[in-house]
Amino acid sequence: MKKNTIKAALMSALLFPGLGHLALKRGRRGCVFLLPCALAVLYVLRHVLQLVTTLADEINAGTLQLDPQLISDRVDATVNALPGMNVALVVCVLCWAGSIADAFWLGRAAKADAGSDIGSDAAV
Repeated sequence: MKKNTIKAALMSALLFPGLGHLALKRGRRGCVFLLPCALAVLYVLRHVLQLVTTLADEINAGTLQLDPQLISDRVDATVNALPGMNVALVVCVLCWAGSIADAFWLGRAAKADAGSDIGSDAAV
């Protein structure tokens, strides 16, 4: 069971939050972490791709110089104007950390339950 615990925690840590719960066959609990994080990632990607498209169009049109400092200032100004971006990033971090800890805890709890079942069978 220890192998499943480590596998679940690593899946949640390295792949995506909630996937470790799916490996432990705890799909509903995994969706608690997976869905908010997926929505937050989609929100961030939508705005980043929109910004990249706008910047590329302005560079191609010649209205924005190809200067890294100007582009960086423009990105900072745009990101600061989107308060939802910070919220989305916090949601991702919290879901990721919570999913890792919960997958590890679920795996440990399942191991403890299996150990107590073995002990009760020996008493019979």
